[in-house]
Amino acid sequence: MSLTKAHKKANLNAAITLSAVAAASLAFTSNMAHAQSSVTLYGIADAGVEFINNTSAGGSQVREVSGNLSGSRWGLKGVEDLGGGMKAIFQLESGFNINDGTTAQSTRGLGANATTTSRLFGRQAWVGLSYKDQQLTLGRQNALIYDQSVTFDPMGVASRYSALSLDYALAARIDNSAKYTGKFGPVTAQAMYSTRYDTGYGAEVPGALITGRFFSGALTYASGPFAATAVYEQRNSNTLATNTSTERRALAAANYNFGPVTAYAGYRYLRASNAFLPTNPIAVANGSEANAANLYWLGAQYLITPSFQLTAVGYYHDVHSTGADPWLAVLNADYFLSKRTDLYATVAYAHNKDNSALGVNGYGTVAAGHNQTGVTIGLRQKF
Repeated sequence: MSLTKAHKKANLNAAITLSAVAAASLAFTSNMAHAQSSVTLYGIADAGVEFINNTSAGGSQVREVSGNLSGSRWGLKGVEDLGGGMKAIFQLESGFNINDGTTAQSTRGLGANATTTSRLFGRQAWVGLSYKDQQLTLGRQNALIYDQSVTFDPMGVASRYSALSLDYALAARIDNSAKYTGKFGPVTAQAMYSTRYDTGYGAEVPGALITGRFFSGALTYASGPFAATAVYEQRNSNTLATNTSTERRALAAANYNFGPVTAYAGYRYLRASNAFLPTNPIAVANGSEANAANLYWLGAQYLITPSFQLTAVGYYHDVHSTGADPWLAVLNADYFLSKRTDLYATVAYAHNKDNSALGVNGYGTVAAGHNQTGVTIGLRQKF
């Protein structure tokens, strides 16, 4: 065979090999397109300077604080297309204190009931499946009442100066939970069940299925400028001796958009057994055996320009069996430097009577029977 013929044969063999590699690559790319997946790193860094007076320790205080309009956090969320409209999804989210770099997941509970935990992803940690407008997830997840409070509280249950100051459970997360969400036109239906909603009190108790049990349901309607929601939840006590004791909440709220102005109204019902654990913070803060309270709020957001927004809201807490019925007024100004970065200033005033102890940051954060003013100026950046 001549050298020229040998070269031609070698080139033909190489071409055939390259064609086979190209075909295999196309097949692999096609399979990858069929099962696309992505993982996103995201977060919020929120820090400011706060002034408050009449603290529970006495006197005024100026401090740098983390997580004001939004809790500072970082997280990962992912999705894999399984084909046929089915997707595998997950989310992991951890809180931190940006003012000193420490984790915000090392404690749970309030005041004397606070304990340490070993949670890494204390804000959220779940995995699940979604199919078109249906979703089922398992893990540590936002309570349904939290999902809806973010939308229907004018302050979005912000870490400071919001409905969260009057009820810690409005931003609750639930351990060991299964959560279903289905969208049916303008209506969203949700259901949630947990075998042990707070593992800080231990694991599930064999033979005592109601110990630490949690269940909840929600219906939300949204169409055009109007939206409304109704949520119910019940927790059983976390201890075996008191597991028939319950804490029950219901929330009804609505908002309506009038162009640049959105109006909000909400109501939260609370009933708790005296033996419920963890101890009802309302009863502790007011120094009474109060185990029932109604919370009302009314507010508005005004988008003055595309870059500047004002929010005003008032919260009133009607605590049963006591005259201690405090209220909280909040005014927030938010200036958007970009889609991801904003500057804000928030002023809040908590009014107490009959020795109630509602502070701008929650019960027990003010000298009992005293009023409190809080001012926070800060910067928030989303990534």
